[in-house]
Amino acid sequence: MSKQVSASDAKNNFGGLLDDVAALGCVEIVKHGRLVAVVLSPRAFEEARIAGRASKQSGPWGGTHMIPPGSARAARMVSVPGDFDDD
Repeated sequence: MSKQVSASDAKNNFGGLLDDVAALGCVEIVKHGRLVAVVLSPRAFEEARIAGRASKQSGPWGGTHMIPPGSARAARMVSVPGDFDDD
């Protein structure tokens, strides 16, 4: 089970956020309607790490990111420059 909170609520009530994470295992932080972070309890983090090892789905960038770092950088740009090279 998880809960969604706004980024401003997470910032203004960090202690409450930690209480929710401890109780629920996972809290999603949303900013302007977009998921920007997930906070996991140590138990949920370990379960996710073990599940990741069991599936053996690590990408060519070491398996630490969900998408290649170059693509993540491009996704953060308001507009991608014409000379942007994502290799």
